[in-house]
Amino acid sequence: MSFEALLEASHTYGSDARYVLLGGGNTSFKDGDLLYVKASGFALSTISEKGFVRMDLKQMEKIWEKTYSEDDDAREDEVLKDMMECRLEGETARPSVEALLHALLPFSYVVHLHPALINGVTCSQHGSSVVQRLFPDALWIELVKPGFILAKIVRERLSVQKQKTGNVSKVIFLQNHGVFVGGESLGEIESLYAGIMKVLEAELVRKPDFTALPMDEKKTASVVAQLESLTGEKIIPSYTKEYAHFLADTQKFASIASSFTPDHIVYSGFMPLWVGENDSVEKAFSAFEHSYGTKPKIVCVQNLGVFSIGEKPAPLFLDTVAVSVYSESFGGPRFMDDAMIDFIRNWEVEKYRSSVMVK
Repeated sequence: MSFEALLEASHTYGSDARYVLLGGGNTSFKDGDLLYVKASGFALSTISEKGFVRMDLKQMEKIWEKTYSEDDDAREDEVLKDMMECRLEGETARPSVEALLHALLPFSYVVHLHPALINGVTCSQHGSSVVQRLFPDALWIELVKPGFILAKIVRERLSVQKQKTGNVSKVIFLQNHGVFVGGESLGEIESLYAGIMKVLEAELVRKPDFTALPMDEKKTASVVAQLESLTGEKIIPSYTKEYAHFLADTQKFASIASSFTPDHIVYSGFMPLWVGENDSVEKAFSAFEHSYGTKPKIVCVQNLGVFSIGEKPAPLFLDTVAVSVYSESFGGPRFMDDAMIDFIRNWEVEKYRSSVMVK
């Protein structure tokens, strides 16, 4: 196996909407003391060799000997500086925020993805107990700040696990985030992912139905025109059976009304805008912007449809709905808490990733 194999696998996973959307997910390969890890801002589906950063594993290990600030912003700046210094000479790209976690996992290959089906568990009320029941050899990590803090906690948990059992988990489920899978071959990782998906599918009480439904042409055109005027962006309207279910009333809408994972915040906003059937789109939009200091990326109009501000938010909002539906089989949806949502919204790392994402 080799870096070339990792590149091919990255394209395969990145082109499969069951596993990856837009710039989500990251992969890595270790060759002795060398780590190849995806750079921030690159999409797995089209990534080339320049989309990976070569890093010195021994130098990265020294990061754990340091003490960083307790302030979030200061700590992340300090860790980023040290991470950049771990790059091999000539490297210019910025490593994935999860590079530290990739480095500490003792496997030749690591593939971190955000499948909606798996996040139906990680973003559910009973996620921890479901993982313990269905995947007893896996590790569950509760909701924690991504990047350095996540890597630190995983490192501590794996150390305890190693002392108790002599082994470490090849599968790590992260609440409201996704899953990390490691192995000595990409075939092993593929098999582990397939096994996880098969087990979870057998547990489902229902699957999302995204069959397209017709939209009221006059009302849709009016909403599109208003949103184009408010944003200057191309508006993408859509309506499906699943959207019709969640847009029937505010009680049903509550199950898709916030953020499940960091990717949802980055690409489709921290929350969609709800507009009642008889409410003014312009007033609701202005009220949202006034309250939160940002424009919504998704506008949901009761019993009419979903309106994406630009093309990128649409697939991530569809993913939000899919995750919510899958979570029904595991106790119902569980969003990130407000503190975590606020952290992600203001985190320089995610702002950077969103701004430089390579298609």
